[in-house]
Amino acid sequence: MSGGVVQGLSEIGQYRMFIAIGLPLLGGALVVASAYLMPRGRAKGLITGVYMLLASLGGACLLFGAYAAISGKPSSIVISLLLPGIVLTVIMGIFSPAVIREYQQFEFRKLAADIFRRT
Repeated sequence: MSGGVVQGLSEIGQYRMFIAIGLPLLGGALVVASAYLMPRGRAKGLITGVYMLLASLGGACLLFGAYAAISGKPSSIVISLLLPGIVLTVIMGIFSPAVIREYQQFEFRKLAADIFRRT
């Protein structure tokens, strides 16, 4: 089993450029979508799901980076896993509760407006 993981870790170096460019672009697109859709209360499941998915992806990168460091892989492989892992876990972990809170506030405003209309 570890032969496949070790081989996969040694091939991760080929995807460093994709990781370095793709993850920030995905994060930027998520921020734009959040800024536009969250105040309107739309795409709640999509946006919160993507935030949680990226936080989980960051956690997986941290685990595989730790495994690569323990198994003695070169530092270029370890860094290419730990850097996006730390960034994704910290940033998405910080902003995920804020996203959920924003949607809760939207639901509260919608409920308050409905009560106000009925009175």
